[in-house]
Amino acid sequence: MAMATISLQLFFLLAGTAAVVATSRPPMAPAPSSSVISFLRASCAATDAPDACYNLLLPYADTFHGNLARVARAASAIAEARQHDFADELARLKLRGTGAGKVADMALTDCSNEVSTSNMFENEILGHIDNLIAHQGSQKDFDSHQFFAKDLLYSAESGMMQCVDWFHSAGEAAVSSPAGKVVIAGCTTVSGYVDIALMLVNAIKF
Repeated sequence: MAMATISLQLFFLLAGTAAVVATSRPPMAPAPSSSVISFLRASCAATDAPDACYNLLLPYADTFHGNLARVARAASAIAEARQHDFADELARLKLRGTGAGKVADMALTDCSNEVSTSNMFENEILGHIDNLIAHQGSQKDFDSHQFFAKDLLYSAESGMMQCVDWFHSAGEAAVSSPAGKVVIAGCTTVSGYVDIALMLVNAIKF
């Protein structure tokens, strides 16, 4: 699992850099104010990957209005979109198989099912965070919405890292196969997005 954690950091740093290129602001768009930038940096300091978090969310910085729950929702929406795309990719891979034997194919099938199942809770996660943004109700209501959002995000992240373990357990042929490389890289990268969202949700205060 230590190798998976190291890979998570390396892959997500690369993914964060790519996200800046893919989602950079239009050339004529005004730059965010210094106060907006400071708020985003302070928000991302709650994560284990503050630079990746900042780069990922910078294009949306003007929409947060000093509300950490809005930052968490943007991060969660991005993570869920990445997970949805990855679930589609795994479904296509499953049809072709790994070419590395029955055990590897079983690992691929299990991973595909795991990612697609956890992605089914996308709207539920965002719904809980929307309630945190609205900030209505009691402390108990707040705690409940925060708990379920965190629990679902954590489940999605741990499920993808379990996929990595399944492929390593299936043997070197599974890990080194083209499908295995896609699965491991994808799980590691997408779980990085989910981890940022999870930590931001965890940082929201009543």
